[in-house]
Amino acid sequence: MVLTTELKTDLERSGRMSLTSLLRGSRVNQKEFQTILREVIPDKKSFQTISGKKAFSKTDYEVLVPYNLVKSDNSSIIGIAFDYLARIMLARVVKKNRDESYSNTTAEKGMMVLSKFLQNHRSIEKKTEKRLKKSIKRLKAFSNNKRDIKELILDVCFLAKLERIFRSGLPPMNLFKKSFFDDPDDEVIKDLELLCDVFQEKFIPTISPTSEITYNPNFGASSAFVGGADGDIVIDGVLYDFKTGKKTGYKWQEVAQLVGYFLLNEISLDIQNADNSIGDSYQYLDIKRIAFYRARFGEVEYIDISYFDKELIETAKKNLASYFVKNPNFSKPMIESLHILKALAND
Repeated sequence: MVLTTELKTDLERSGRMSLTSLLRGSRVNQKEFQTILREVIPDKKSFQTISGKKAFSKTDYEVLVPYNLVKSDNSSIIGIAFDYLARIMLARVVKKNRDESYSNTTAEKGMMVLSKFLQNHRSIEKKTEKRLKKSIKRLKAFSNNKRDIKELILDVCFLAKLERIFRSGLPPMNLFKKSFFDDPDDEVIKDLELLCDVFQEKFIPTISPTSEITYNPNFGASSAFVGGADGDIVIDGVLYDFKTGKKTGYKWQEVAQLVGYFLLNEISLDIQNADNSIGDSYQYLDIKRIAFYRARFGEVEYIDISYFDKELIETAKKNLASYFVKNPNFSKPMIESLHILKALAND
């Protein structure tokens, strides 16, 4: 496959930085970013669970969905596909904004990225668009019916393929092969079926028809400072990260990601308060708690925002503002906000 210079530049730009890469990278500036968050994140003893078990326990948790995957690559598809299924299961309970559970999906953004690779392959592009539209239409239908959610698995797995394209900025190796449109492996289908059963038994009872849900929350102008940041979901003030992996231990990068989202949200509010014209469409998220849902165990690990020392939070915000000033990515929100970030860094 031959990439145009313009497309190569787009991909290089999109891959320069993300919150995940900042937290896992080894460059000097990435280490600086990590230090800022490590100074504020809570340790594992500070977390609690809804069940009352010891948080992140490798012995107390009961394995409800064993990890039996043979192909390691399937774990990525399962993680993304489960998010789509979870949103629809939640939308069945909370009616008022259920359309947001299947609107403006990351898979649709993936289709936009994919189209750049298919400029000379319109037949594949049309086939992919048709499959995408059909899957989104089925999400919409299932958000308002009582049919078995497992009937959506083939659809969400295709959406997961497209979402991975957006996240990576790269096409799949089998894009020009029939296998690109193949259904997922049996092990993927079975795994998702079991994960749905546990979610409906363990998680769904924790919400109500009056719950407030924000699907795929973004964190305002400051999301762009890290190359784009979006969370899984916010329910009744709780920012959740859904985890389908087999491990249960405490990982500082995972905790730092949720804390990072919270801080980005707070910085965006500061920016908006300083200049209403920046991020005027952003709806501030009143995050009261951050939490992990461990899908294979049906466990929720959480910590309340009130745990954090206010001065420590303000220091972290100031340090992040300073970091962004020193490491700008020249996105539009960054350019518009740079003078405010400088003021926040020097406040």
